[in-house]
Amino acid sequence: MTIQYDGTDFYGWQVQAKGRTVQGDIEKALSIIYPDEKITLFGAGRTDAGVHALGITANVKLPSKLSSNELLQALNGNLNQDVRIDSTEEVEDDFHARFSATAREYEYRFVKLFSPVSRNYTTPLKWEIDKNLLNECAELLPGKHDFTSFCKATAEVDNKICTVFFSNWEESDEMLIFKIKANRFLQHMVRYLAGTMLEVARGRYALSDFNSLLRNKKTKAVVVRAPAQGLYLKKVYYE
Repeated sequence: MTIQYDGTDFYGWQVQAKGRTVQGDIEKALSIIYPDEKITLFGAGRTDAGVHALGITANVKLPSKLSSNELLQALNGNLNQDVRIDSTEEVEDDFHARFSATAREYEYRFVKLFSPVSRNYTTPLKWEIDKNLLNECAELLPGKHDFTSFCKATAEVDNKICTVFFSNWEESDEMLIFKIKANRFLQHMVRYLAGTMLEVARGRYALSDFNSLLRNKKTKAVVVRAPAQGLYLKKVYYE
């Protein structure tokens, strides 16, 4: 299934001991439709509290009592309006939403002027910035890098090497949007990248500081994490 959600009121994707989660809401809806089944939903990623998704993928094994379209309608009828299943389809038994994915695409949205309407969906720019420096930072990212400096220190992975396929900034009258696609992402990685690039663009760090962080070399600069609400998981790619 392909899913979009407003992450404002969620404690992230993954089921936790306390707090509402996207996985928990969908599993609850599935349990209503399939009351006799043990439901486990596998997601393509684990977004943090407050992070949104425009097209995250998940899979679950179910009896074939409903067609894909019937399941789609039944799920949306049992979900709150901040979560929606956009599509469902049958896949092979060996498909896994996380491990079968070949790439993921995120975007981070900075708004030029604060708006109470968009405050849960964008991060306001508070400083004058050099947009050329943003792009120079983004141009350093494509390729294979060890992103140890740009992930949560307690991230539960041994291998922190990711391959970035593209990385750029786009500007409109209202926003600056950082777009990035990679084979995998580490916890808080996009938020650290976006927040630290902004520090370069506002003149607090030099471009060489960002490059040193990317190469895990010694520098006085430390990564800065952008707020959750500006981040969107846009799409998950499969072969």
